[in-house]
Amino acid sequence: MAQFQAYNKLIISAAENIRNRVAGHAKLGYEIYCRYPSYRGTYLSCIENFELFVDGKRVPDNTIYFHINGKQCLISQLKELYLEYWFILDKAKLLVIKDGGLEEGNHEVTIKIKHRIPYTGYFGSYLVLDGSDTKVLQVKGGCTV
Repeated sequence: MAQFQAYNKLIISAAENIRNRVAGHAKLGYEIYCRYPSYRGTYLSCIENFELFVDGKRVPDNTIYFHINGKQCLISQLKELYLEYWFILDKAKLLVIKDGGLEEGNHEVTIKIKHRIPYTGYFGSYLVLDGSDTKVLQVKGGCTV
């Protein structure tokens, strides 16, 4: 049976371009925005796996900071955040630490997410969905840190 995929096209926010993070004249990394792929929000601890790919290459988890609700954490810390809620209308900012940021122009971005649906936990098992979205985003300018 195919899994429900209708909200996957919302994962990557195409409303924002990729922005390089700049301090002085140095590019420290870049930002990408994403949304939770459901009609309901979730607690961050329900995200079992989160992967970011840029131009076909996996971005190492230890270089990605996940920002939501005025807080930030590493991707590896999501599973511990059982009190932090990701509301469906809130965009999470992914800050990737990468010396030099990204070159200006188009970049293919893919986000893959595996998430547990907490209200389906009957008899000890939960519905777990895999989501994926790919979009071509553009790097335009930067934002100063």
